[in-house]
Amino acid sequence: MNFPTGYPIWMWLYFGTFGSAGAVLFTLVVWHWLKVHSLAKGPLRSAAKWNMVGCMFLFFGAWFACGIGAWPGYLLSPDLAIHNPHLATGAAVLSMFFSVPGWACVLVGQRKMVQATQ
Repeated sequence: MNFPTGYPIWMWLYFGTFGSAGAVLFTLVVWHWLKVHSLAKGPLRSAAKWNMVGCMFLFFGAWFACGIGAWPGYLLSPDLAIHNPHLATGAAVLSMFFSVPGWACVLVGQRKMVQATQ
């Protein structure tokens, strides 16, 4: 396997392992959400939808955050020649753009769950 020289091998293994684990866990969350959505009725079903949309936005935000240190920003690379602060800033902006509505949707979903249980 040929790793780019911009990063040490341990960094590829670390982020590859945890990135893959995050993708698998997100897939499991979606799978369990499908089960909950099929069983829930009324306000709980709406709460499940809001929570899933929030999780989706949070996953997108985390994915874009990777672009700060790796492609396209490369700010974690020891090679200063490939650092691209302009694209890293764009990745950071997109990460926040998706994270804030994600937390807002999760909050709405939790409030709907509380209302449904009272």
